[in-house]
Amino acid sequence: MPQPLRILVTAGNTREAIDRVRDWGNIFTGNTGYNIARTLRHFFDPKDFNTLVDLCTSNSEHQRQARHDGIQSHAFRSHADLNALLDRLMNQSRYDAIYMTAAVADFRPAGAFEVVGRTPRDDGTETWIVRPADSPKISSSLRALALLGEPTEKIVDRFRRDWGFTGHLVKFKLQVDITDEELIRIAEASRIASGADLIVANTLAMTAGPDAGAFLIDPAGPIRVTRDALPSLLAERLRQSLGIH
Repeated sequence: MPQPLRILVTAGNTREAIDRVRDWGNIFTGNTGYNIARTLRHFFDPKDFNTLVDLCTSNSEHQRQARHDGIQSHAFRSHADLNALLDRLMNQSRYDAIYMTAAVADFRPAGAFEVVGRTPRDDGTETWIVRPADSPKISSSLRALALLGEPTEKIVDRFRRDWGFTGHLVKFKLQVDITDEELIRIAEASRIASGADLIVANTLAMTAGPDAGAFLIDPAGPIRVTRDALPSLLAERLRQSLGIH
């Protein structure tokens, strides 16, 4: 029997409930994560490895496509959903590689308030007078609405710290309106903080257009890759990490 190779990929975005009909989220669809999952599923020779890919995604279309690509999909919506899902999967299975591509909320709603007064201060700050506005459906008649956000846990940091994962870990990082040099510096610090083997980093401007791509950064330094080439290059880096010739 071929030796099994088990891979976990997260993709898509999280959406956090403001009330029962509204939420906040981000613009990312999970296409990059799905392309990575599909490439990894078919990259290795089945005579050598029976490659099993678990895809955690918020994209319902990718959940349907996964069945045709031989990928096991798991759905999530919020940060809490994804955190609980990964907790279950990490305690059920032993993974050889993890690709944390999901765009996870850095904040969750922790209260809605009607703003009834704002007073500017000389130091550039403002004093606000607010009253609670939480409701199953926040009224559209409010004069102004303020949402309080509280930080969420960095799920990617749990792989090494809480779940004891020792395999190949790839982290993803997106920034906005900074130089390549700043992006590389921030991403390398982020890679080290999470104990990741590789980090894929780009800016919002690098996500679209003819030059769409990212920097792939590991201890040897950064390289620039195109969006189309990224899945195969990540698969090749996994091959090297596993010592497969």
